[in-house]
Amino acid sequence: RALIDIGGAFDIPMLKSYGYLNVTLNADIFSFRAGISLFDGALSSHVSVTWNWDLTFFKMELRDMNFLEIVKIRQVLFMYDLNRPIPYAIFSCDLQVLFINLRAEVEVNGNVIDFAVTLDLALVETTVSGRAVVASRFEDSEFDIAVSVSLGDLGQKIVD
Repeated sequence: RALIDIGGAFDIPMLKSYGYLNVTLNADIFSFRAGISLFDGALSSHVSVTWNWDLTFFKMELRDMNFLEIVKIRQVLFMYDLNRPIPYAIFSCDLQVLFINLRAEVEVNGNVIDFAVTLDLALVETTVSGRAVVASRFEDSEFDIAVSVSLGDLGQKIVD
């Protein structure tokens, strides 16, 4: 049974920069984790990937990606797990470009699909969410969608 486990890190205090890497590989899984932060977080990112060789599980996550405070990727996650009694998958993201925030999530649990997307433009926040229960015959499926609009953080401060 083969096993590879590689890890490393660096730290440069005078530049307020660091990084790390860990790779694990064996007969069952592959796992990779890495991160870097340069100049006290002006440029940064962290990534992790894990999957089973039999393709019953996969997870990829990007988080804390920051590009000079202009673009921030707080999290992007994709995962599926076929080892559960009911197959499960999820995709979610939380992003910011200048003052625009976008959060989205789609979750699949067997034949049920839940989703939510929120767009926050500082003044106004809009969310679209819903659920689909998919039947073997399309006409037997159920779909629900809701939309909400509210004041964003800046809009609420102006009103107050």
